[in-house]
Amino acid sequence: MDRIYFVDNPWPNGHRIINFKWSAHFKYEEEEVLKERTGLYFDLHLETTDYYEEDLDLDENDDEEVDDWRAKIVWNNYHSCTMSSQEWDYKGFHVGSDKAPFDLETLDGKAYEIDFLSKDEQKNLNLDLTAFDVYLLGHDATAYHIIKFTKEEGQSYQIDWKGKLALAYTGDYEFRYDFHALISSTSFSGITIPDEITDYRAYELLERFVSKPTLFELQNDNGKRKFIFK
Repeated sequence: MDRIYFVDNPWPNGHRIINFKWSAHFKYEEEEVLKERTGLYFDLHLETTDYYEEDLDLDENDDEEVDDWRAKIVWNNYHSCTMSSQEWDYKGFHVGSDKAPFDLETLDGKAYEIDFLSKDEQKNLNLDLTAFDVYLLGHDATAYHIIKFTKEEGQSYQIDWKGKLALAYTGDYEFRYDFHALISSTSFSGITIPDEITDYRAYELLERFVSKPTLFELQNDNGKRKFIFK
């Protein structure tokens, strides 16, 4: 069962993940102001069940002397978590560029380190530039991710995802809380192709940002185009 654990929150056994999607998109000059950000970006989207799904026993008196992170009643007010690079904006993390195209054959065992912020970036935090947004106890912040891909059978992968959280909704921008999510088996849903570009342009971007484009094929499902692993 796929689960996510928020370290030291009221549920040490974690929370069930009910929706997970792994996809990708291109950033390219026509839509990007900052040309150095062009390339292939992976997207992850995660949703949990209600925090209290496996524990309906709530004694409000138990929460009187604990902070928000440890208080069941606070968590229950926000119901569930969504962590995503595409729910509110197309963000994602960089996996392929002109200088270092994405290599599918090296994905097995690869771990990406994302948003390891410098002291200056932490001090002048710009959440528009982080890879993921999160709704946790309100619209909060997440950074310091380590995401590891391990190939399973066929084209399925296990994803091990660790990171840190800040309760930005309450004005706390210190990434003091840890999470760990394990996706036991998932498949890549494809590189989405925006409606405004042609197939020819999409292949140009694929050849530019992917080292072995022949490992991908174009799929067209009722006008919705994407490149998928063969």
